[in-house]
Amino acid sequence: MSAGLILCVTLASTCPVGAFETGPQGIVRQFCRADALGQRANLRDWPLLAPIISWPFEPAWDFAVLISGYEVGSPHAAENGALDIDVQYTVVGQVSAFGLETGPQVETVTFHVDAGEAGWRIAGPPPAPHIFGTRVDVEAMTRSFENGTPTFLPDSLFIWQMVRSSGWNVAYQRTADLLAGITSRPVEKPQVGDVVVYLHDGVPYHAGLLEAEQSVISSSLNAGIVHTAVDAFPGEVHYVRLVEPEPAPTPEFVPLPRPLRRATPVAARVTRRRGSPKPGAQPSTRRRVKRKSGAAARTPRPTPVARDETP
Repeated sequence: MSAGLILCVTLASTCPVGAFETGPQGIVRQFCRADALGQRANLRDWPLLAPIISWPFEPAWDFAVLISGYEVGSPHAAENGALDIDVQYTVVGQVSAFGLETGPQVETVTFHVDAGEAGWRIAGPPPAPHIFGTRVDVEAMTRSFENGTPTFLPDSLFIWQMVRSSGWNVAYQRTADLLAGITSRPVEKPQVGDVVVYLHDGVPYHAGLLEAEQSVISSSLNAGIVHTAVDAFPGEVHYVRLVEPEPAPTPEFVPLPRPLRRATPVAARVTRRRGSPKPGAQPSTRRRVKRKSGAAARTPRPTPVARDETP
């Protein structure tokens, strides 16, 4: 966002946010109006929002919710003198580095408003950006989430680039997926280099890298890359450690067995009796006629000679 989303959101003429309404319900209306018009995503208009919110650093979100409208409810009492105000959004989709995900629904976001010395302020953790879908260039916004811009780097993209530059071959994960990622696991005793994850109602909304025992480096919308204390961002804090996936094992080469050499068979020598047929010879169909004893032997007939019949 910041200047990166100025190109993605068509802004109306901006007016001072704090000049419209006062009181708890009024400042929630101001915040929702500025958010829906894209003024919250504009670094130039951030000073106008600062007087009505309590968090000093706006997360560098890696997604934005697209809406067609919203309705601000009435305040009701909460703990410690605070007030809760429900806002119902008509959601049409969500844009992230993975593109546009459509899914019309009604989403309810509860704003906690505290009364302080400076007046009513919206307490953190902050809700995700909710912008009118008709004012968004989806393709340009997707590219800004995927690649960043010279002045805007989503927090999840910042973490991914940092660990990749350190030689870790891990896949990109959105902030909301860090606690359930396949390349990360939760840890109770953090170490330098672990990922610090901030949760809002049980869902991660911001993340950074632990650079010292109580120091976090992360990407913000309104201040760029910041070095802060762990508690600079509100919400429940969890720690995860990235685990580089093991490379797939290379299949072991097993040579095929060579065929056994068989000796060439030697023809067996067969002793043949006199008068017996040769091996492989076909038996003769000629019958032998035995001569009776005492019978006269036949006189063989002479072979006829061709007669000369020349006249």
